[in-house]
Amino acid sequence: MTLPLRLRHLLAALAFALTGSGAAALGTDLGPERFATHDAVTWVQTCGTWGTNHQGTYRVVHAEAFAQSFLYVQWMARGEADRSYSLYAVHTTAIAELDNDHAEISLSELTCRATPRGIVVTAKADSGHDDKLRRVTIEVGPAPGQYRFRAQRTR
Repeated sequence: MTLPLRLRHLLAALAFALTGSGAAALGTDLGPERFATHDAVTWVQTCGTWGTNHQGTYRVVHAEAFAQSFLYVQWMARGEADRSYSLYAVHTTAIAELDNDHAEISLSELTCRATPRGIVVTAKADSGHDDKLRRVTIEVGPAPGQYRFRAQRTR
């Protein structure tokens, strides 16, 4: 028994709609725009772990705008609910001492290292308010949003 032509077209369209394109079984093509980073971002580093079972990692993001640096720390975790296991930000903290348009501090030579309580971010800091070069140390963690900012004069 053959199905009427109209019914066959309807079933074919339904089957195509349910399965998507024939390439769906091969995976999804993710273009570079999926992972685009804002042009102001100049440095991204993951380091250290957080959480009772060290399940998360810290991510430090440095950006430049208005001739100064902006620094953010993110507490990252892997997504399990959607089974993608992709990293996502649980919490993001702006370093307030840098994150304003009057700070006029430019950071260079950034480093990040893990510690038993979190991470330590260090950098050379050049101030637009004076000619004194400083060294900046930021101790982050363990709690989300917790950090200690210290600036030392080096000359």
